[in-house]
Amino acid sequence: MIDIETIKFAFEDDDDIMLYCDPKYAESTKEVLVNSIYDKLLEFLPYGDCKFEQVVIDNNIVGFVFICDEILVSFGINNNYRNKQTLEKFFEYIKLLFKKDFKSFMWKRNKRAVNWLKKCGMEEEVCNYEDVVQ
Repeated sequence: MIDIETIKFAFEDDDDIMLYCDPKYAESTKEVLVNSIYDKLLEFLPYGDCKFEQVVIDNNIVGFVFICDEILVSFGINNNYRNKQTLEKFFEYIKLLFKKDFKSFMWKRNKRAVNWLKKCGMEEEVCNYEDVVQ
């Protein structure tokens, strides 16, 4: 079950999220953005083995991960938990959700997430989608 409250929590203290999100929501509100993320995740459900996970680290809900087959579709971590130790545990949690290597597609403008995934060891590949990094 996709939990919109967890998505909301992941971004509630992130005053810069609109700089990194889907460009068509850049001039919108966080509430509209959260609803759009929720709706997009619902659209994936019929097309694969999808899972929405509330991520709990050290007994604290820190954010969420949504995967479908071997793709990391979406994730978010509350700004209050974006420290080196928790981010390392967050990525380890993501890796445990997959049986093998996985891919992720990010907006090019989402430099924050792209750079974090690279720090975690992921490699950027050529992508055929406009404004998207694989």
